[in-house]
Amino acid sequence: MKFIFGIGNPGAKYEATRHNIGYMVLNAISKGSKWVVDDRLMSGTGLTKSFVIKRPDSILVQPQLRYQIFVNNSGDVVAEIINKYKTEPKDILVVCDDVNLAFGKLRLRESGSAGGHHGLESIIQSLGSDDFPRLRIGVGNDKMPKDLTSFVLEEFTAEEKKDLNKVLEKAVLVCEAWEKEGFGSAQGCLSRYQSAKEKGE
Repeated sequence: MKFIFGIGNPGAKYEATRHNIGYMVLNAISKGSKWVVDDRLMSGTGLTKSFVIKRPDSILVQPQLRYQIFVNNSGDVVAEIINKYKTEPKDILVVCDDVNLAFGKLRLRESGSAGGHHGLESIIQSLGSDDFPRLRIGVGNDKMPKDLTSFVLEEFTAEEKKDLNKVLEKAVLVCEAWEKEGFGSAQGCLSRYQSAKEKGE
């Protein structure tokens, strides 16, 4: 079984912010299916209260904790789920925002460092490994302030919102290619998207 983790902050206050684009992608994949609490994760430490949707080839996960520990502590949830389901890091895909990428640009990596993203740092630390795929979605722009903490907790600009659904659609295609056929297929899907975008198609 594969797992797709879309990381973000719980609660209506953060729902439409840049930091929550991981949640947004999973909502787009789910196509309106009902998110439920995974009862298998309520034992043990009792910390996890993640919302999941089970699909034929994967489980979608929006990591949350009972005490609403946010993006920067996503690793606690990811590690607990991996341990409960006895899965391997290579069988998870983490979807997150990236302020170092221009809005709408997607970057897929099979492994690697956190690149300054505290949520990824938390996951790497909790797993003791950086050997897991991640899809970064650009949320940056040329008007970013020096205080990136407040920037990622803001909503997208009016111009960005016009293109947000298209970005989510492309991210969904990449995630579903990974889910069904693996990393190589997902990379090919992303390459075709980036090429088409550069050509203005």
